[in-house]
Amino acid sequence: MAQYLRSQSLEDRVAELERQVEALARTNSISGTTLTNGNLVLRQGSSILVMSVQDPNRVVCRIGDLHNPDINGVPQMGMQLYRDTPANELTMALWQPNPSTGAGFAGQFWAVYDASGSYVFTTDAISRKGVAMPFRAVGFSPTSYLCAPYSQDTVWTEVSSAYVPRDAPKLRLEASFVGDQVAGVNTGGAYRIMINGTQAAAGTVPPTFTWVNVSTDIDMTPYYAPGDAVQVSVQVQRTSGATTGGRNGGAGSIVGSVSGSYQRGS
Repeated sequence: MAQYLRSQSLEDRVAELERQVEALARTNSISGTTLTNGNLVLRQGSSILVMSVQDPNRVVCRIGDLHNPDINGVPQMGMQLYRDTPANELTMALWQPNPSTGAGFAGQFWAVYDASGSYVFTTDAISRKGVAMPFRAVGFSPTSYLCAPYSQDTVWTEVSSAYVPRDAPKLRLEASFVGDQVAGVNTGGAYRIMINGTQAAAGTVPPTFTWVNVSTDIDMTPYYAPGDAVQVSVQVQRTSGATTGGRNGGAGSIVGSVSGSYQRGS
């Protein structure tokens, strides 16, 4: 009987030792250490976690495997920071959202958030080129009919232009066009928007003596070159109306005014 008890006790001790070894294989708690030479290497499946003070089960920083593969199942290594409050956790992240759903890791994306959880700065997730936010103003022009740029020519004439930084995916342009009235005869025409000599948008200005308001998003990705700028030109031409009796005794005029423009994301 004594021999049996000794055998059982040994088995129990071995079983306990196996449980301890298994626990050490899963995790290792270090109270403090200093690396003076060499590297701490993190590979797929491993990460360093910083836990919340308020909630020890919630991560506020993860370095290493983000445990969220891309749409092809490829693991993503990097760093994520989270706010230490339940309501607005995320403060800064190198994230790769799916452009169609906002989930997953499909396109490289860098974002900084404020305390309310709103974007402060983001790169563009869809085109993967340049910044998406904040929107940045490019410039404004006069909006008064009497002081806005105009042309009386039947050939394309530039009435407004700007050199736009080539580091955002889109240029939002808000413009208005109108043909004047000379001795009861309305002036008709057309407008176009050119980027470095290439037409990006165009339309007509009917001879109705009524403003035509245009809001257009221009694709700037073909001109993407951070640190450089490209000319954007707003042009008009007269196609109908009086040929004399207008401004300075000339023909009727087509007025073109850019009321607002800014760079934006996709």
